[in-house]
Amino acid sequence: MDLWKTILVLLRRWYVAVPVFVVTLGLAVGAYAAVPMRWESTGTVVLTSPAQGATSEATKQRGLTNPFLAFDMSLGVSAAIIIQSLSTPGVEKELGADGEDTTYVISGAEIGGPFINVVAESTSEESARGTVQRVLERVQKDLSDRQTALQAPPGTFIKVETVVQPTEAEPQRGGKLRAAGAAFVLGFAAMLTAAYGLESWSIARRRKQDAEAKKNKDKDSEPATNGEAANWAEPTMRMKPAATGSKHPG
Repeated sequence: MDLWKTILVLLRRWYVAVPVFVVTLGLAVGAYAAVPMRWESTGTVVLTSPAQGATSEATKQRGLTNPFLAFDMSLGVSAAIIIQSLSTPGVEKELGADGEDTTYVISGAEIGGPFINVVAESTSEESARGTVQRVLERVQKDLSDRQTALQAPPGTFIKVETVVQPTEAEPQRGGKLRAAGAAFVLGFAAMLTAAYGLESWSIARRRKQDAEAKKNKDKDSEPATNGEAANWAEPTMRMKPAATGSKHPG
């Protein structure tokens, strides 16, 4: 019922609804065009154990081992360390992610897994793909530097193998569609407000005019008052009573 009532109001006030609807479409198109296109690229690497294990045969007598392989689920722990290290704001800025035009998210495929996945978004295809490439290179460098700092034997270093090269950037239209949708909803609400506002004003004015007309009609049909009736009545004659009594002769 409310839907049909709304449709009837819009049809009656089409001269208001149509212009506002056209403006709404213009706003939606403008919002879609104003929001820059976002591009997304991804890449994945996996950490692998050295073939000879965690202990270097050349230094076995000294008992040197790789600390990164001394943990339970060592590769998963190593991946988590690298992920946390590359997720800090300082490192993100170094890798060209300003948090506005370019961003990236680095994560593991699953808890405790050795996979490291990078997803980058930017306003250009080259920037998105380049960001993924820089992050994956930083994974290799950061892992190598940490193992070197811990004096792990080079033969026991964890290796980084590429699973998915940085992909060609794909357009992400979600932001543009959300902006256009928001503009359309606001414009449609403005159209309904204008149509209903004019309808309410017209109804109120019509009721006021009807009330005034009824009041004037009732006033004209009222009977004459006593004062008015006396003014139009026939004039009356007042008789002076005759004097009574006899007159004595002188």
